[in-house]
Amino acid sequence: MTQEMRDRLTLLVSKYPRDMTEADLIREAIRRYLDEQEDLIGSRRHFQKSLRERVDSLEAALTFHLNVLVYLVAQDENALREAIITARQDSETLLAQMKAVRELKETCD
Repeated sequence: MTQEMRDRLTLLVSKYPRDMTEADLIREAIRRYLDEQEDLIGSRRHFQKSLRERVDSLEAALTFHLNVLVYLVAQDENALREAIITARQDSETLLAQMKAVRELKETCD
């Protein structure tokens, strides 16, 4: 600890009630610093999680639309209606399969 830091610490301790020791103040400073670091890490994790959720949502929408296109071999109205219903039913299964493959790949990396 530099002399300047020691002087600043002594000044801060003098401003607190008598039951606050220098060691208490140092512990509090370290605790605040560590909490601040956790917030930075936490925000990165939150960003990664929200980004993953957004990508999953976009992937679900893309899968649905691709399923509709695949099922649109026939062009009459009944075929279109059936394509949308079938795509909606199959999309959950396809998304589950894609998620399993992605998780498997992430564990291998």
